Amino acid sequence: MKGLFFILLLVSLSFSYDKLPKNSYFDPSVLEIQQDLYLGKKLKDYTILTDKGWSSLYKVVDKKPTILQLAYYTCDASCPILTENLLKAVKDLDGSGFNVLVLSFDKRDSMDTLKAFKEKLGKVPQNWTFGILQEEDIKDLTKSVGFRFFFSERDRTFIHPNTLIFLSPDAKVMRYLFGTFPKTKDIKLALIDAQRDKPTINNIVDLALLACYRYDPSRSKYVIDPLVIFAVMGFSLLGVTGLLTLTFKKVQEV
Repeated sequence: MKGLFFILLLVSLSFSYDKLPKNSYFDPSVLEIQQDLYLGKKLKDYTILTDKGWSSLYKVVDKKPTILQLAYYTCDASCPILTENLLKAVKDLDGSGFNVLVLSFDKRDSMDTLKAFKEKLGKVPQNWTFGILQEEDIKDLTKSVGFRFFFSERDRTFIHPNTLIFLSPDAKVMRYLFGTFPKTKDIKLALIDAQRDKPTINNIVDLALLACYRYDPSRSKYVIDPLVIFAVMGFSLLGVTGLLTLTFKKVQEV
């Protein structure tokens, strides 16, 4: 049973749990988010009941790159693991430059389950917001970002993608990072990536750093761009050649 449970947790999935037949089987391919269909798409300004009171998506984003995690607050497995690891990964980043929004996709969640989920995390930075949505907005938002899920009656848990969605300052979907163990480097680069359409003076240096990397969707991480490696090798070769030429001339003069 545990083996099946953890296999299912590796998926990222679809379907509303109240419409899925209890004995149905699913195609693992539906667990993937077709990123190209959603990148660049601007989200609606959903009304959100947050741990800080009523707000909206745009107010939470507040014209800053924002990390969005879709979770459910009664989860005792991958959701809190991802949230905890995200907390660790961003602890050394400047929180004034971005926001984090955790939203529930479970229509049964309430402020009580939200607060219980948040309390287990311990101290949470001020730039973090936790919220719940109305049922219709849950359906619309998850559809807008390609996030599909269903409820497993056998395991009494949701099957869903484990992903962080990076939004631009104007709430456009800019990047997905998959997995429950996000790396600080990838998060930092994804935040820079999320702001690339509207760069500021403060992140010009960051954009230069981003130019050295490219996002690898097959591994859901940023890797050094091979072109940069070849360029560095080329400049190094030119430098060595120049140095050898200069040395050879000096030897001849002697």
